[in-house]
Amino acid sequence: MIITADYEDNLRSKSALDSVSTIVPLSSYVTIEKHYLLPIISGDDQHIPLYTGCKPVQLEFGTHSIYCNLTDSATLYIPQSLESAGNSQIKSIINQYKQFNITTIELWPTLGAYGFYTWVYARAFINHTHWIWFNSSEIILESSVNSPLNSSQFPEPYFPKLLMTSNPEDNFQIFSDMLQFPILTDKPVFGDCLWTSNNYTSSLDGKQTTTIYQGWLPVEQMNAFQQEQRHNICVLLPQPARNNGKSYTLFVNITEENEIIWPSNIVWYIIPSPSSDEINQTMLMSNDWYKNLYWPITFARDWTFDMHQFSGKQPLQYENKTKLYLTRKSSIQSNNQLLDLIDYLIERYQKMDIRTEKQYFQWRNITQANLIAFIPAGKAQCNEPVLFIDHIDTAFEKDTFYNTGQRRTTQGADDNVSGLVALLQSVSTLKETQKTACRDIWLVHMTGEEYPAASLGIVYFLQQLLVKKQPIYTAVIVDMISHRVNRTDPIIQINPSDSTKSMLLAQLALTYVYPNIKNNLILENLQPVIRKWSDPYSYLYNTDGVRFVEYGFECILFNEHINYNENYRRSGYHDTLDTIALIDFEYGQTVSQYAIATVAMFAHIDCHSFSCRNNINVLLFVILLSFTLKQLIIFA
Repeated sequence: MIITADYEDNLRSKSALDSVSTIVPLSSYVTIEKHYLLPIISGDDQHIPLYTGCKPVQLEFGTHSIYCNLTDSATLYIPQSLESAGNSQIKSIINQYKQFNITTIELWPTLGAYGFYTWVYARAFINHTHWIWFNSSEIILESSVNSPLNSSQFPEPYFPKLLMTSNPEDNFQIFSDMLQFPILTDKPVFGDCLWTSNNYTSSLDGKQTTTIYQGWLPVEQMNAFQQEQRHNICVLLPQPARNNGKSYTLFVNITEENEIIWPSNIVWYIIPSPSSDEINQTMLMSNDWYKNLYWPITFARDWTFDMHQFSGKQPLQYENKTKLYLTRKSSIQSNNQLLDLIDYLIERYQKMDIRTEKQYFQWRNITQANLIAFIPAGKAQCNEPVLFIDHIDTAFEKDTFYNTGQRRTTQGADDNVSGLVALLQSVSTLKETQKTACRDIWLVHMTGEEYPAASLGIVYFLQQLLVKKQPIYTAVIVDMISHRVNRTDPIIQINPSDSTKSMLLAQLALTYVYPNIKNNLILENLQPVIRKWSDPYSYLYNTDGVRFVEYGFECILFNEHINYNENYRRSGYHDTLDTIALIDFEYGQTVSQYAIATVAMFAHIDCHSFSCRNNINVLLFVILLSFTLKQLIIFA
């Protein structure tokens, strides 16, 4: 059976659970349903719930899709990969808990740390009488790994962990400021706590008869909660999933023969790949985008010069002759230079007659900002721009931190000055191709992608799209595009999100864009490859692209040959060696050209979609209304 947060009121007792008829699902303790509209927090401060069925963009825009029906809250659409993972893992759990008679397991799906859907195994109902929490230290799942490489492996699941505020080490882990942690990627875990009272047993597999209070509170309540000291036990778990926006957990029944009975309202699904007909129908009949595509003679030279400037090798020089070397580029640094960098970008765009807009917001009492530059379409029909996205911040140097304890930002030549330069150098090319386009292009410079901000800027940006009901056609992200092993690796990764449309767009980039532009690229012998969302060689999960997946927006990522299983632990990644000396200039320039050409093409295709026709109808209505008013004035 499934029990959701809107279960019968008479089952909402917060006391001990004595029989299956009085089950209170852990989803009942969720305090915030629309997690995606919470005040801005940095990524990983709190595990984002998995939105099954309708994702935030569909919930806010009121739209449907093949696995989203806003009028059907009973059906649960869950990725098929989780069925086999669940069956395998539950069998292992039952086998290792032979001393218990497990009759029911409470669990829910979530997105794991490495971009795979996985399970949260919370607790087991024993002998139809009482609950115990699962104890990860007692469970060995030999087939579970961080990044599965074959069908016999499954993503690591989550199990509960008990933290006691009376224990100094646990207290530190729950409440400490992120800058106090000895590991660069560690953060306080307050946002993932389900709170219980002080008479709680300290044993995970002991009978649980205590009161459960609130869970998964907004992180801005952390300091006040710590001072009140109301409850002293944190059960650490990613928060329950959402179905059409409502919190839920699943209850899987185990028979006496150890048969696993899943809820009958689950539909296990696979995102279908686009058909050849769908690809051909979307492909342009006219090559106008390509006819107007050209590369300035100075493209390579200007790209190289900007790489030196934005990595801090050479100073930025403003119109007033001020010079600035960029050395502090983390959103968490109170004296960071990211706003100065944005001011310089605005000057550059103004010279090219490009309108810009800053998005200001606050984080940790530090003013943060994204920057959007607008390249309008000459045949504007569609109110769904194509986004071209980078991030302007850089990571802290791991080697410096672990050797000295100092947090110093990398020069970030590859990660991600190369992406920034791709956007800046795209303007002259895209201004020409946009003369025949039906969609505007937004060049979006995001702040706060790197830890500890961790997708800070993109979360704010996507929130604004949801609040303003602003659709997009897709986003093209460029992140780490200028390093290749031995300067000979030909691979360019194209990483789509988990939708048929994103896979279709990636296929067009591979089979339509690249063949058209290959002979005009700086390097002609590269090898683009598609890395699907479920592919262990995809890198989308480790970029701002993961937020597009979680919120339900379309995107694809262009990046060099790097992923969890390949080249991830190389020198020059988040360390002192991410400098100009690391850069393969011709490779980075070529990947930039490829991404720019793909953005240009996306601004031209599918111009007769519903959103475009709807926009045209609105425009015709405005024109007709204007004409009618003029006639009335004349006759008056």
